[in-house]
Amino acid sequence: MAVFGKLDRTMEQIIQNPFLANFSKLNKKLFWIGIFTLIMGLSVLQDYLFSQIRDTGFYFSDSLLYNCIWIFLVPLTFLETKLLEHVKPWNKGVLIFLMPVISGVLVLLHILIFTSFFVSVSYFVFSPSHRFIRIFNSALSSEFSLLALYYFLTPFLLKSFKTAVQRASSSTMYPENIKVKQGLITISLPTQAIELISTHKPYTLIVANTNSYFDNRTIKDFETVLNPRLFLRVHRSIIVNKNLIRELRSRKNGDYDAFLSNGQTIRLSRHYRTRWKELLQ
Repeated sequence: MAVFGKLDRTMEQIIQNPFLANFSKLNKKLFWIGIFTLIMGLSVLQDYLFSQIRDTGFYFSDSLLYNCIWIFLVPLTFLETKLLEHVKPWNKGVLIFLMPVISGVLVLLHILIFTSFFVSVSYFVFSPSHRFIRIFNSALSSEFSLLALYYFLTPFLLKSFKTAVQRASSSTMYPENIKVKQGLITISLPTQAIELISTHKPYTLIVANTNSYFDNRTIKDFETVLNPRLFLRVHRSIIVNKNLIRELRSRKNGDYDAFLSNGQTIRLSRHYRTRWKELLQ
């Protein structure tokens, strides 16, 4: 299983790449459209070059229609991930024995769907139309190995990718400790110990392990430093550790009162509802 450990570490290094770290700023829809356009273009170009080398006929419409086979990777990959989530065989040893069966079934389903699509379109576009068995056999003989490899590796790659994202977000993007100055002393405070951060002009009050600390940084400064999956800004002057919230009670005006496990009560402002609405789910 050392191979999968190396895969996880490689994925983590890729995720930490500065370009990918800012990927969320890009238009993801345009990105994937561009990827599939590139794949389709390269596939058609490959068919053209092959026809020139072998001195055979090249028909752009036929090549474009045939290479639509790659579009069906999207829905079938989604189907594969949902199936594995339902079965939950995320033990890598189990996956190794299970995936040949799943990938083989998905390849046959992929080729059947593609062939049906190809023949249906050709019926209206080409005269005479293409025969089902001919297209099916062609796709089966030329694409089976590549598709089988793709469907076999996808669960492992997705698992490694998710693991890398979690590690990157927890270990590199957000610190495990923050420095807090108390007079002439600087304290290293574990972020996990922080219960609450609130405005206490002219300072910011940090409550951690029932102790209070004053800091010159603003609420907004702490909001950019702390992990948003754990620390939620629920009011213009309050950031709270969501693991500390044990009860929410509506004020019937869109605001809520949050009762914390340390005995405190804080107000959740409706103006920050998009940030803390997950607490109500």
